Amino acid sequence: MVKKIEIQKYLDLNSNGIVDSGEPLVDAFKVTDGAATVIGGITNLNVPFDNNPTAGAITATHPFIPALIVDTFVASYIYQVVSPGGRFTPVPATFTVTNSTFAQYISGTVFSNGVPLPNAVVVAQDQQINNPGAGTVADSSGHYYLPLRAGSYALLAVVPNFYTDQSLAPSLNLTNGMSATNDLFLTNGTVTISGSIYDATTSNKLDGALLQLQSGNFFAIAFTDANGDYSAAVSPGFWKVQPVKERFARRGYVISQDKLQVDTTAGSVANVGIPVFRGNALFYGRLIDNSNTPLANVEVDCGTDNSYSCKGYSDANGYYTSAVLGDITNQWNCGVNNGKDVFLGSYIFNSFNTTTVAPGQTILQNFIALPATARISGSVHDNSGNPVAGVTLFGNATINSKNYQALDSTTDNAGNYSLAVTSGFWDVQFLTGGFDDNLDTHGFVDLTGPHFVSIPPTNIVLNLTVYPIGTPAISTPRRYSSTQFGFTVSGATNVSYTVQTSSSVASTNWTSLFSFVLTTNPFPIIDPYATNSPRFYRVKKN
Repeated sequence: MVKKIEIQKYLDLNSNGIVDSGEPLVDAFKVTDGAATVIGGITNLNVPFDNNPTAGAITATHPFIPALIVDTFVASYIYQVVSPGGRFTPVPATFTVTNSTFAQYISGTVFSNGVPLPNAVVVAQDQQINNPGAGTVADSSGHYYLPLRAGSYALLAVVPNFYTDQSLAPSLNLTNGMSATNDLFLTNGTVTISGSIYDATTSNKLDGALLQLQSGNFFAIAFTDANGDYSAAVSPGFWKVQPVKERFARRGYVISQDKLQVDTTAGSVANVGIPVFRGNALFYGRLIDNSNTPLANVEVDCGTDNSYSCKGYSDANGYYTSAVLGDITNQWNCGVNNGKDVFLGSYIFNSFNTTTVAPGQTILQNFIALPATARISGSVHDNSGNPVAGVTLFGNATINSKNYQALDSTTDNAGNYSLAVTSGFWDVQFLTGGFDDNLDTHGFVDLTGPHFVSIPPTNIVLNLTVYPIGTPAISTPRRYSSTQFGFTVSGATNVSYTVQTSSSVASTNWTSLFSFVLTTNPFPIIDPYATNSPRFYRVKKN
């Protein structure tokens, strides 16, 4: 008979060594005696497997990965070994993560309705990598204490069935030896969103899965319980609900990039089911630096342009896998560039072209990291001089016939960014496509990009100005004949613009040349009346 166990991991909020009501199941996975998850002859290293050759004895590795922030909260945990068939009583074991020794720290009290909230979770969001940097659990008086590396952070408190207003999240620049005190606030939810996360093929529910819920600036989390069900208390409104993809690599699943929208304006909403998809193909390979040293616990990001997304992580020897959907239709990309990890800030990684994937196919892609020797940094402002926060930039360069990409950098509250690079000719651009940290999601367009930077010198300052979407711009001027002059107009497609001309740039009397709807971007324009006399042009949005 095949023997299978399940490992359940609970966050022991009050540190009493017992799984109490309300304490979340933060992870769960099954391990089968003598078996592993294999696709196309390659073992999926993310899914825990039995590496003990003795029948009837199971040994599995459970790595602690910095990117999986719930694994590394400064907190107490309870692991339970459970028999799915009820052959034995659950066997618990406690595990504690302690504070790192840093000279700087943050502290404060978490409140709800003006009263300290015991055992709330506090997360420090690293603004440079736009990812959680560390977390801790407040004590029975709601007080928290969290040592951190020096850096820029935004602070959030999160507890299931409460929500927080991210616009009120304290932001601070923690310098060496500095201490900072910031109180945090949570609000009780008055309506609920409930349902399950389930396998799209088998309909089996997944326990210990993390979800994020967002409504404007309001943010909440929930975990599925031992039955695979979740319930989140939120405010009335429209909420976007999505599983956290980083947590599904350990299950071998792929998630949809679409965020389910739930309307709670009229009250609680039940039976909100979210399907996830078991990977049936595999990217695999190794991550090393240019000295052949393996890089462990590095996050590898795989996905399609607008459909699916998943993660993978490298082991102690630098080997990684990432399960994807082989459907012979979608173009998949796999890279280290979006594996946001503060420890990788001193490296850049090569990248690969997109490819279609068939069921059972395995694709070998090895990554070689180069030490970063320089930085491209600066600030991003709009055309009114206001800093643009929360938008992500990336850089590409061809080095030794390989395409390299700098780790993404997200602008902080002052609009500042910094890209780690090495010698080469770099193409710097903003991420676009409609996701939360994309420039277009924030309502802006980069009319002067891409931006080209040559390294050396060691460091380059590149300050950028972006414009509201729909703002027109003129570029690539060219004379075609003695009476014809042309240029291109960029703006928003399917929007009407008017080209105007004048003999003086300071004139208040501009003549409309013609109007048009921007159907391609950029749109070519030719003025058939351009003589050798001075002639100036401008474009207005109608």
